[in-house]
Amino acid sequence: MEIPAKLPFSKRRLPPRVVISYIFDYVIIIVCAIGFAILNKVEPFHQHFSLNNISIQYPYAVHERVPMVYALCISGVFPLVLIILYTLFIDGLFSHHKPQDGASGKRKLRGPHRWKDRLWELNCGILGLILAQGLAFFITQALKTACGKPRPDLIDRCQPRVGSKDLFPGLSNSTICTGDPALLTDGFRSWPSGHSSSSFAGLVYTSLWLGGKLHIMDNRGEAWKALLVMVPLLAASLVAVSRIMDARHHPFDVITGSMLGVVCGFVAYRQYFPPLSEPWRKGRAYPIRSWGSDPVGPDTVQLVRNSSVALRNPEDGRIDPDIPRSEHARPDASTYLHSSSPYASNMYNRRPHDHDADAGVWSSSEDDVTNGYEMRQQNHDASHHAPQYDPSNAYVSQTQPLTANAGIHVSDPMAGPGRPLTNMPSRAM
Repeated sequence: MEIPAKLPFSKRRLPPRVVISYIFDYVIIIVCAIGFAILNKVEPFHQHFSLNNISIQYPYAVHERVPMVYALCISGVFPLVLIILYTLFIDGLFSHHKPQDGASGKRKLRGPHRWKDRLWELNCGILGLILAQGLAFFITQALKTACGKPRPDLIDRCQPRVGSKDLFPGLSNSTICTGDPALLTDGFRSWPSGHSSSSFAGLVYTSLWLGGKLHIMDNRGEAWKALLVMVPLLAASLVAVSRIMDARHHPFDVITGSMLGVVCGFVAYRQYFPPLSEPWRKGRAYPIRSWGSDPVGPDTVQLVRNSSVALRNPEDGRIDPDIPRSEHARPDASTYLHSSSPYASNMYNRRPHDHDADAGVWSSSEDDVTNGYEMRQQNHDASHHAPQYDPSNAYVSQTQPLTANAGIHVSDPMAGPGRPLTNMPSRAM
């Protein structure tokens, strides 16, 4: 198979290492699907059981309250439709800083996000959802097959021969069963609950994704956002509880399956999206990644009010001839502050939190990034200027001293107004 040179919505050719790095994401999902199909046909381990064990003598429920098809619609189809509709049509619709059309002068109804940005967000959103479900199904089925724990309705599935008794000393095994072999095989797949793990994987991912888009942790205390984010979690809980009501799983199976789903959903979300504790990113997907680039470390210098310092890896500072010189001349906070950390990165150049982040348009498309594939800010409206830098509000790193030529004068509150603070010593954390 020939590796594509660029994405369908791209104008710039992508290096093969970028394409390969994302191909493996889809390969992992395909492997999980194939592994689940294989494990589903493998005979699970059959634990010994006691005919006198009351916890496995529940009647077999012919009709489930939430069949697997319905569970997949709730945890898979609904989140998929939500991600598609929100990303393509709703995202940016209520922005307070919509760019103006150059010809008519009217503000664009659809907001500041371009189609290629929406398509990139859609790609990451769907990829994360499928990854969460794929991991949950594969891990759950592997544990079911290896453990072979009896379901609460195992005796009804087993239909023991007349006169069967537990060995003394010892327990009974599946050789005394006369019931349907298919039902009996499934009767030894109680732990963990597949409905619970898949539902929580898909709906926890949806809850995190929705919370990021609504920037729920922006310290503004809007309760309706919390309510919307909790709805998917309530749906997952109801699906999980239905397995206990149908006597298909023990409570321990449901609890552990739910915990597994939570982990899968969280891990899948964090592969492509920033944490909810950084609401200024508005839940926008990470920019295009590539192998061979330096990892992003913590910034050694930060500004207050939840803005970050734009620090760049020295290797990423080289000029790309394909990028206009106007793009290279972008002023940012690195003009004022300097760090010697080799891991500092200009991953996100953003405005302070109090100034709505919608004032800038964030792009993760590959034709808007440098050789380091970093997110850039697209200013469609020239009237929107970045806020002025206030040196008195700067947070000075405790590990890195300011350089002599940094050009920053910080007022000394003990020395009186207007008097610069010089020879500031660095302190160890």
